[in-house]
Amino acid sequence: MSKIRLFVVLIVTLIACNLPQSKATPTPAITPTAAPTETLTPEPVYSPAFGIDYRNPQQYLSQGDQTLISDLSVLDGLRSEEQSIEHLGTIYRWLKAEFEGYEGGGQTIGVITVDQLFEERRLSGCNDHGLVFAAVARHLGYPAIMVITNSIAWMDQYQKGKTEGFVGHVFVEIFVDNKWVLIDSTNSWYVEEGYDPTDPVIPLKGNIAGNSEEIFGFYVIRKGTDHWALGIHSKNDLHQAMIEITTQLGLETIAYPEYTFAHFK
Repeated sequence: MSKIRLFVVLIVTLIACNLPQSKATPTPAITPTAAPTETLTPEPVYSPAFGIDYRNPQQYLSQGDQTLISDLSVLDGLRSEEQSIEHLGTIYRWLKAEFEGYEGGGQTIGVITVDQLFEERRLSGCNDHGLVFAAVARHLGYPAIMVITNSIAWMDQYQKGKTEGFVGHVFVEIFVDNKWVLIDSTNSWYVEEGYDPTDPVIPLKGNIAGNSEEIFGFYVIRKGTDHWALGIHSKNDLHQAMIEITTQLGLETIAYPEYTFAHFK
């Protein structure tokens, strides 16, 4: 190698060694951030029972002939709230404010229509209360089912030979917030969480049905849109349905669910 070429190589090497060295920017380590965990309550899974397909609540938005409301303007004051258990409480309080309660001895059972009850503005017992509450709820977009029950204490006495009088109660099942809830449309009690509409026992105790003291609760005998849909056109029809199940049921087999009853304020 010539002296000139060697000199050039040395100069280039020295310049390269003295140039500032570029440093590679390190790639920051990525620490995965866990998504915030949210505890979700699974929606209940329902099965058909009592002739009701609880898996398809939309079927129970349709009124029966007994629960039609011809003048829907009477419900205008109830339309401002979104669907919720609180709104059902509003409907209950509205019903108590708009209708006068009286003792009718069951004469309206299976006879009177909701339109007639709106004309009279009077409710005789739990059957009338249940009819109106279910009808109003459906018109406001809630699937609703009337629940006809026997007093278990009365069933016990009837099986022992004390056959005078009849004691039962009417509840309403409502589909709201993706679940079925139970409403006592006469006394303002309700079960929101954990209600099982396939269980025939409703363990609500106290002075629920008239003056009788319920020490066990109630047993479901029929469910449907209204009395007419259940083949009940008089209080005698209802009494026959009550007797039929009472004479067939072994009360010692009854199991009582654990429900928490809340109260509309």
